[in-house]
Amino acid sequence: MQFSLVKLEVKGYITTQMRKIKNYYFSVTDYIPATTLRGAILAEYYYQKGKLDLNFYASPAYPKDTLPAHYFSPATKRKGRCFAEVKGILSQKEKELDSGDIGKALKLEGEGKPKIGTLIRLVNANSECLDMREGVNYYEQYVPESSILMHVAIDKQTASSYHQMLFAYEYKKFGDQMWTLTSSDSEVIDVINKSYIKVGRGKSRAGSLVRVEKVKDITFDEPKGLSYCLSPCIPLLFGKEFFKVKTINGTQLIIGDTSYYSGWFTTDSLSGQKPVFKTIKEGSLIYVESGKDFNKVMPGGLNFILKIDDLKSLLEKLR
Repeated sequence: MQFSLVKLEVKGYITTQMRKIKNYYFSVTDYIPATTLRGAILAEYYYQKGKLDLNFYASPAYPKDTLPAHYFSPATKRKGRCFAEVKGILSQKEKELDSGDIGKALKLEGEGKPKIGTLIRLVNANSECLDMREGVNYYEQYVPESSILMHVAIDKQTASSYHQMLFAYEYKKFGDQMWTLTSSDSEVIDVINKSYIKVGRGKSRAGSLVRVEKVKDITFDEPKGLSYCLSPCIPLLFGKEFFKVKTINGTQLIIGDTSYYSGWFTTDSLSGQKPVFKTIKEGSLIYVESGKDFNKVMPGGLNFILKIDDLKSLLEKLR
């Protein structure tokens, strides 16, 4: 599997996936969802070329040096912000699962508490999360800056506001850089390379400009065995199977959590469609037995499944 590694330079605060509670809109993700990013990229591509590439896809955009935690990179304490991962743990656990002893494979050392999908980043030399045990990768939870901005809705006819027309939006700041994996066989990124896209919502779109720059092409082994979900994943949708999950005693080997997928889809003949269905959450681990149609739903932000040894090796590959 080959992808293009793309660097995103973010200026200021942006909104992500939103949840509405009364007149408040909260950003519920600490990353840019794949569908949001893909739409912003294709909009700029359309402005420049006057056409769309519907087969183009992009993974969720994560802050620099961060990834969703998996089951075997747990928090060291139940309410802690420090995470630990044995080097090469996914290759090791795949062998244990092959032996059929699921109980042994799922056993965690110490007080480890899995927080699947929580964004974590490698610690620096001065971090309180750093320990001196050999053969262990240490991480800390990533928490972006957050700011609440108030917006007043104005009636177009009377040019005045009404009761309950004051809305609050949560904006997040992810640092100067984020990264994403995009389709390498499309001209989209080459066309808009070093251009700016608009990400977020709100009429002013303050601080929502993001500079797009291609870094390099990256090749991964085809997902087989214990694999890592960089995005929400789904083996089967509407009767179409994209890959087969290994089962032991009738139980599918999926180590993770679930979430709900929702996104707007509009075409020339079908507008305003919003499918909602359950998916396997980003950061989950799936034992892939076979499959070759992973990219069929990648334009929808699904099934970015990577074969890796551990999170640190993936982060090093993304630099």
